[in-house]
Amino acid sequence: MKKIFLFAPALFLFACGGEEDVVVEDVVDVVETIIPEEIIPELVASPLSSDEEIQAFLEGKSWESQEPDENGMYIVIDEPGEGDARPVLSDEVTIFYAGHLLDGLKFDGTAEAPATFALTQLIKGWQIGIPKFGKGGKGKLIIPSDLAYGPEDNREIPGGSTLMFEIALVDWAPAL
Repeated sequence: MKKIFLFAPALFLFACGGEEDVVVEDVVDVVETIIPEEIIPELVASPLSSDEEIQAFLEGKSWESQEPDENGMYIVIDEPGEGDARPVLSDEVTIFYAGHLLDGLKFDGTAEAPATFALTQLIKGWQIGIPKFGKGGKGKLIIPSDLAYGPEDNREIPGGSTLMFEIALVDWAPAL
């Protein structure tokens, strides 16, 4: 997005100069000539990858899981819950939860009463993470954007956001 602001002046220069065909590579060359990296590094610096962002978030935390699962998400099990039984994708789950951006902003959650959802209707990260808990299980799900809401904004969640959910699985039952 930031590079768009860099392209705009160059495009304006080309448009005013009477050039008929503007090639994107030429615009990039002009922009790099006009605004070298050392002058405005924050505009041309590459953002952290999702995993780098998660690693920075986890730094200094004493949580159990510091390694991603095969999907790239982190599942921290504080309490596994009762027995070996776990919900499956076709179940409805009843949970307490709090959703946060990695900067700490809380964007959603339950308060005094748990919420019940069909697991199939939830984001992919919940579909993967919640079945890791038994009844009464508690933990955290750190979900990269591709397993959450993707590149699009979703209410107060900016597109591309990695999310952290604290969850407590109250119970589950087969969906009706």
